[in-house]
Amino acid sequence: MLVIQCTKKLGDYLKKNLTDKPSETQDLFYSWHAHLFVIMRKKYIIVMNSKTRYLFVLGPVVAKDLKKLDEMIYLGIQENLEADKVNPIFIEQYVQHMDRIEYMKTSERSIIGQMNDAIYYIECVQEDDGIMDVQQLNRTLNDFPMIKLPLKFSGRMMIHEMENRFA
Repeated sequence: MLVIQCTKKLGDYLKKNLTDKPSETQDLFYSWHAHLFVIMRKKYIIVMNSKTRYLFVLGPVVAKDLKKLDEMIYLGIQENLEADKVNPIFIEQYVQHMDRIEYMKTSERSIIGQMNDAIYYIECVQEDDGIMDVQQLNRTLNDFPMIKLPLKFSGRMMIHEMENRFA
């Protein structure tokens, strides 16, 4: 099971009743935080892994996309891991745990702060014409240094964690 911990802003946009924070026994590797943000009047969702801080952006999203948000998150995780050249066997093993998604309230303020830092970076590199290459952006975001991570980069942390669990 995947846990998506939504900020209040995203929870309100999804019109979902979010359950309380996950239990202490929840594996953070299968827990993600998500937040809705707007750039150039377009809505995007940033999704960050709670353990490795690996992140990606979905969007732009419109109201009709919300019906298939689970699928968008599943594909987002899988496609971004593939694009970052993670071993396909590791991806397959990770995907096997994604049988369903449960939406909850956020539990860690530090993750929200790191997502806000990433959004600030996105705003700074946004093209003046309003066009944003989300695929290229996702490659760049995981090479963004995060001081609190042992390996300093979320992309490296995700690969390291997958190697430790699945190799």
